[in-house]
Amino acid sequence: MNKLALILFSAVSAVVMAAGSVQAADFGADRHAAKGLKCESCHGPDAKNPAYPDEKTCLQCHNRDELAKKTEKLEINPHKAPHNGDCTLCHMQHEPEVNYCAQCHKVSFKMKHGE
Repeated sequence: MNKLALILFSAVSAVVMAAGSVQAADFGADRHAAKGLKCESCHGPDAKNPAYPDEKTCLQCHNRDELAKKTEKLEINPHKAPHNGDCTLCHMQHEPEVNYCAQCHKVSFKMKHGE
């Protein structure tokens, strides 16, 4: 894991935990919060030392094949890539999503022609 990302995540987590009244929805994890999930669901029970979620964490609730099915009409299916990688490369729930594939490939995830 990138040390800078972990440091930034820890700093943001500390501020969020200290704020108390700040909700996950304030950061973009709103879909999870709206479904009643608490921070512990992804970050573990220790609020003073939250775990950094990885692919294993995400796949406890999300099925990779179902995700690939939902995005199958895209020109290139990001959930069916040969070197897919960790979910959090693209989906940082407390930050805007990132087109991680675009770091090496020219891809914008447009719909296939005729669909």
